[in-house]
Amino acid sequence: MAELPVHDLPDTAVDVLRRRARAAGLPLSRYIGRELVALAGRRTADDAVVEFLESEGRDLAPQIDDDAVALVRRYDLSIEALDVLGRRARSAGVPLGEYARRELVRLARRSTVEDALLEFREVQERDPSPRLDMAEIAAAVRYARGE
Repeated sequence: MAELPVHDLPDTAVDVLRRRARAAGLPLSRYIGRELVALAGRRTADDAVVEFLESEGRDLAPQIDDDAVALVRRYDLSIEALDVLGRRARSAGVPLGEYARRELVRLARRSTVEDALLEFREVQERDPSPRLDMAEIAAAVRYARGE
């Protein structure tokens, strides 16, 4: 699992994450690490489950297994982020690597207007002949999303 979790993500999720990493000016692994740290810093529905199970005396301390080691090494996760993600994974009854994969896919599926614009920019880079008005495209995407 040295490439945890990117190597077995769906291609579409990897494409989105790569596009976002490129837009952020970061290597993919660094971008993913940043996203995982941000995820650990945000409250999610999983946190209510963690709190309930811990209030019932359940030990949700993260298991330091190969997935945990790979996350720390590959994505430079802090111990604090690893603790949060590990407790969420244990409360969900899944290994940490599977939890991280699932969350990365979920993040990639939450497309934004900026994601749509990045895709159009890639098209423009591959073939500059179509004249694309990014402001008009952004307005159309916002309209379609009801924003």
